[in-house]
Amino acid sequence: MSRPLRALVIEDSDDDTELLLRELRRGGYVPDFARVETPEAMSGELKAQTWDIVFSDFTMPHFNAFDALSLLRSTGIDIPFIIVSGTIGEDRAVTAMKSGAHDYILKGNLKRLVPAVERELREARMRQERREAEETIRRLAYQDPVTSLPNRARFRELVREAVAGAARDGHSVGLLLMNLDRFREVNDTLGHSLGDQLLQQVGLRLRSALFAPDVVARLGGDEFGVLLPHLTAPGNVEHIVRKLQDFLQAPFMIGGIPIAVEASTGVALIPEHADDADTLLQRADIAMYRAKQMATGYTLYTQEYDSHSPQRLALMAELRDAIGHDQLLLHFQPKVALKSGQIVGSEALVRWQHPRHGLLMPDRFIATAERTGLLEPLTEWVLADALKQCMAARREGIHLNISVNLSARSLHSPRLAEIVERALNDEAADPANLTLEITESAIMLDPAGAKQTLAALSEMGIRLSIDDFGTGYTSLASIKRLPVNEIKIDRSFVSGMLRDQHDAMVVRSIIELGHNLGHTVVAEGVETREMYDFLAAMGCDEVQGYFISRPQACKPLRTWLATSPWKIRPPA
Repeated sequence: MSRPLRALVIEDSDDDTELLLRELRRGGYVPDFARVETPEAMSGELKAQTWDIVFSDFTMPHFNAFDALSLLRSTGIDIPFIIVSGTIGEDRAVTAMKSGAHDYILKGNLKRLVPAVERELREARMRQERREAEETIRRLAYQDPVTSLPNRARFRELVREAVAGAARDGHSVGLLLMNLDRFREVNDTLGHSLGDQLLQQVGLRLRSALFAPDVVARLGGDEFGVLLPHLTAPGNVEHIVRKLQDFLQAPFMIGGIPIAVEASTGVALIPEHADDADTLLQRADIAMYRAKQMATGYTLYTQEYDSHSPQRLALMAELRDAIGHDQLLLHFQPKVALKSGQIVGSEALVRWQHPRHGLLMPDRFIATAERTGLLEPLTEWVLADALKQCMAARREGIHLNISVNLSARSLHSPRLAEIVERALNDEAADPANLTLEITESAIMLDPAGAKQTLAALSEMGIRLSIDDFGTGYTSLASIKRLPVNEIKIDRSFVSGMLRDQHDAMVVRSIIELGHNLGHTVVAEGVETREMYDFLAAMGCDEVQGYFISRPQACKPLRTWLATSPWKIRPPA
């Protein structure tokens, strides 16, 4: 069977070249060859095409095997190099082999040529396979498989190298850790494949915003790292953060859906905040979680933030026990119907009565629940306890509907309908007494999926409410297709409506829109009599806020209900 062979022949004799080629043909090879006899010609052929093997005479007037071997090695090309010579002593042959030649054949004994070629080509293939395997291992060890950016292990190495360089040369190093806000909602809603596409596009944008030697890496999940190994001045880091934020500002088109991405960024510097790589990474991480907690978008590390990191780690470990050991409780905020002035329902708001830190608000632990996979059991607990309290109040003659908030991740969980149905059955509760509140942004992550889930809940008889209405991107057409019963005007418009004509116009438009669609309209954040009267004049249906009552635990709430000027609506 004929086998092609690209052979570079270093030989000054046409006759000896023909004898070499004839032997190769006898062995079944079809040589595609070039003959050279000078370093310049050899260099030109190595650049012109790829070769499988090199055959070299030992000594020629203008060239020799040692020079040819050195030239081949200088190019980094790893192919067999076989010396074919009429005169070569044993000592010189051994020296040639030590210099990198793979074999030597005497011209008077060319029968050895083909077996040597087959052996060396086979070993060359094995070397190539080993190199490819080693490269694959290195890629797996140091490259993120989703974005092809450096991974956490490689990034840590690069940070150490940069810190060592800074210690040697005296320049500054900047380290940015970026956590994508609400990425888990995207991943859970659209699926891992489209979530990976978003990560890839984020990585490309971040990398396009920077220049070498700056490094962008994906550290895992929704976290990216940016290394600035030669920061000209510490003050420049804020400009770089703003530039990265600007590059992320335009929506990403994922599966035909525009996805807005925001990131919480923590920054630490060498030598201002650390003098070694591990401390630098740790302090950038502390700053990142501070930025996330405070919703500032960007935070530069300061020493006062150190106490927050251990507390955050401790909360992550303690939350699971808190769910099962009666550390969680619900506070309830009443809602009043404007036409009757009667209390018609209340919104359940979860709190954590921490044994050391006291009463913690949801913003201290909801994000932790999402990161640790505890959101589902937390949602189950809130639903169960809210319905339990609701039914206990009804048995005492207090007939109030109960509202429970759902996060985006909960809305798009395939088990949501099952969880809600089980909670209703366990308390023998009427589904009509339960309202589930979902934000616009949660719906728009996956409108089709949200519509399907909301339809299943509506068929169970549960009331549905769009929370924070006016802040998202829900279109009129989308609202018409959703089986919702209520829309809640976001408090940002309510708080400004008395002094800002634009906010007042938005509030009026939402009320008219809701009524035209047959929905109840609720305004939240009502804090004064003036706000209450203004909403009543515009025809709003219900209100809640500090003017009515602050959120209260169940027992104080019952006491308040007994003495409140707001009367409870009698049972239908």
